[in-house]
Amino acid sequence: MPPYVSRKRARSSSPVPSSPSKGRNVKATAKRVKTTLFETIDATPKRTRTADENKKLLEKLNEDDDESLSEADTDDFEDVDVPLAKKRKVAQSNDHDVPSEVDDEMDWEDAIANGAPSAQSTSHAANDSIEHDIEDVSFSVKEDGGIADEGIRVPGLGKKGPSKREKHVRIQSHCLHVQALMWHNTVRNGWLNDKPVQKTLVEGLTEGVKREVTRWRESMGTLSHEQLEAKKQARSANGKGKRGRRLKGKDGGREWTHGAQHLEQGVPNLSAGDPLLRLLKVLAAYWRKRFTITAPGLRKQGYMPVKRLRDEIKDWEKNRGDMEHHGERIENIEHFRKLAKECEGSRDVGAQLFTALLRGLGIEARMVVNLQPIGFGFSKAEEAEPKKSKKAAKVESETDEVVDTKQSKKAAGRKARTALQEERPSRKSARGNKNQPIDLDNSDSPLSEVPADVEIIEDDDDLSIIDVTPSTPKKKPNKKYDRDLAFPNYWVEACSPILHKYIPVDPVVLSTIASNEELLQLFEPRGKKAEQAKQVMCYTIAFSADGTAKDVTVRYLRKHQLPGKTKGTRMPAEKVPIHNRKGKVKRYEEYDCFRTVMSIYDRPESKRTLADKLEDQNDLKPAKPEKQEKEVEKESLQWYKQSAEYVLEQHLRREEAIIPGSETVRTFTAGKGDKAKEHPVYRRADVVTCKTVESWHKEGRAIKMGEQPMKLVPMRAVTLIRKREMEDAERETGEKLKQGLYSIDQTDWIIPPPIENGVIPKNAFGNMDVYVPTMVPAGAVHLPLKGTAKLCRKLEIDYAEACTGFEFGKQRAVPVLTGVVVAEEHELLVRDAWRAEQKEAKRKEDTKRTAAALQWWRKMLLGLRVLDRMRVEYADAGGTEEELNPFVRKAKREGRAVAMKAPQASAEADAEGGGIFLPGHDEEE
Repeated sequence: MPPYVSRKRARSSSPVPSSPSKGRNVKATAKRVKTTLFETIDATPKRTRTADENKKLLEKLNEDDDESLSEADTDDFEDVDVPLAKKRKVAQSNDHDVPSEVDDEMDWEDAIANGAPSAQSTSHAANDSIEHDIEDVSFSVKEDGGIADEGIRVPGLGKKGPSKREKHVRIQSHCLHVQALMWHNTVRNGWLNDKPVQKTLVEGLTEGVKREVTRWRESMGTLSHEQLEAKKQARSANGKGKRGRRLKGKDGGREWTHGAQHLEQGVPNLSAGDPLLRLLKVLAAYWRKRFTITAPGLRKQGYMPVKRLRDEIKDWEKNRGDMEHHGERIENIEHFRKLAKECEGSRDVGAQLFTALLRGLGIEARMVVNLQPIGFGFSKAEEAEPKKSKKAAKVESETDEVVDTKQSKKAAGRKARTALQEERPSRKSARGNKNQPIDLDNSDSPLSEVPADVEIIEDDDDLSIIDVTPSTPKKKPNKKYDRDLAFPNYWVEACSPILHKYIPVDPVVLSTIASNEELLQLFEPRGKKAEQAKQVMCYTIAFSADGTAKDVTVRYLRKHQLPGKTKGTRMPAEKVPIHNRKGKVKRYEEYDCFRTVMSIYDRPESKRTLADKLEDQNDLKPAKPEKQEKEVEKESLQWYKQSAEYVLEQHLRREEAIIPGSETVRTFTAGKGDKAKEHPVYRRADVVTCKTVESWHKEGRAIKMGEQPMKLVPMRAVTLIRKREMEDAERETGEKLKQGLYSIDQTDWIIPPPIENGVIPKNAFGNMDVYVPTMVPAGAVHLPLKGTAKLCRKLEIDYAEACTGFEFGKQRAVPVLTGVVVAEEHELLVRDAWRAEQKEAKRKEDTKRTAAALQWWRKMLLGLRVLDRMRVEYADAGGTEEELNPFVRKAKREGRAVAMKAPQASAEADAEGGGIFLPGHDEEE
């Protein structure tokens, strides 16, 4: 008989669900048993057919479709829900009668009907009835091809939130995208300093714009004396001076002809305000007419599904030049120079080239970029829009062109009607009234807006009209790009050399020169258009010509408060715990990821300009949110409780009282009808703070004679003795014990009488209360020295220990004794004795420490002597030095190198070899 070997019991079958109760109409369904991991691993893998075999089988089934339907039994077409257990029994019973040629058909049914047992699993069920059906290992696959993460289930809502891994991935993706955009703009900012690019843009200016640039330099006082003389001669040759000759009269009028003297060299002319505003207006109008948008700019796409992202990458690798689908691509500086020469590109390139133009003219300009990185949240705004087909995109573009044509026709009609109805306005001087100061922050100033027309009327005799029409006609783009982006991603900040202030300019999208606060708020993306286009303001960076950069997000936020509109899109500073040696959190330090990235772009302190300092102090300083105090209705109990001027008697604290004789300001009636109650209203200045007799005594004050308490309050007990006193008094009188409160005006300083014959007065406890210096009597002195009471007893001097306070603990009050109080004639004697005692105590402590050190030295030397004696006596007993010397053993255990003495063979041992050869001995032949 074979030996019995214990075997792990197989899983038992699932219990059959009981029938539902009569009161409930619930459909009972058999649950399919889920196989374990071991059963799945041990299962025989199913044979999978190739594509050719499946194709042949389908063709065979189609040919025999009619025949199989005619021979089929009608029971096969009944819609009956057969329980799973019954299916297993039927499969097991039919397995003996099914021939082998039907195996393929059974496998095909298994492929169609998920969950039916295969022929191979059916044979296993026939051999062993305990085995169960083996299911496949299931995992969730998203529609986009990625594996779904189960995430976190929100309790009570049944929703699954993002997992910790998904959150970490999005945060890291956001930070990486921000760094990539920063590097992209760093390279592009370096291209703006390219001399050929700046030379191309400056030489392409029209004559009218060049004359305006010369006029700006003249107003700034940067033209040399020779250039000024040449300009005067040019004016004289042109015959423009009639107005000045008319103004010159016999009564000594001002002379404005070419013979008039200029201002002092290097002094700017501020008669018409900041000259830079006028120049920026002209340059913005010129650039708007000159530049052509021929490509789409950067935009925020959002998170795409894995499958779509994979297709986008493959399409980009094949068609990198597809500007319509993948956006504008500028590969190198040569391509950028070509765009500068043709003055075309995306609207982002337009703002960048305008920055290069200002730098080429000698104006300090910064390229400002509003980064549009992917977010780190999980809202719908962070997901990419569904991909549009090419046909839908074509129809949408055609619709936009039709709408643009209709709008342009309507605008032309309105302009024609307006021209017929209104007369041409008279020309006015931009300098205004000489007696009225010019407000540069006025939003109604014409310098704050870029005109849509091509001509700018001037007031100078030198030039009546500035022609900003470029010599090369502007190209008409085949398609209007980025129409849905209502706010710019790139613009310019020009620094005024007079005001040392940066002025934002956007000549392409907004056509705005933000010289005031209202125009400055136009740059912040807001509203429905910004949400649809996924435009946000989280990181707004200004790149300077020297390669440095600065975070200027605060300037463009409404109310200039952080986080403001950047909440949810800008990575906040996180708290990093700092642990001590024991692993406990010692403190928290803030780590700002974006601030770390911006640290490499900071301008050194030695190169900071006045504009940087003013900017950091004013524009870039985050404003603190205003505290919104809850408005309380006047003439109410709550209003009087919070009032700093008036007070009601019922709102007084325990230690507060109203000065007797104070007049009431008014009477306040609270409630209505029968519940109405009148309350006298007092001034807050008539309220004083009161204390008990003991509290005033601890402050060195005593109640004056004949003073009555201003207020009686229940007594408070802290110590156990006081509690017992209160309980006894309450038992005797039947009322709680009360104590009086007195104000500071009812007290006076405690000044004890002087001592007589060197005798120190003492209280019932044998000490003296010295809470304040004034409580020391005349003729005595307080010595706050430790151990002086013992010295006074040795010297037989009258003294009293000084009680300077109390310590409360365990329902007891323990007095704090600090030194002694002695007569003045004994002060020097007590101090000298205290110094001598301290010196003697120090000597004794040193002696004790020396004796302890000598004792340990003696113990060590005795141990060494014992060790040396043992080494001498037991050296021939065998064993290594490590076994005999504990110091060598300890050094080896700690990993330190110790010089070991090599064993020396004595002559006697050589002679008495015992018939063996020692190491190193050569046997003679």
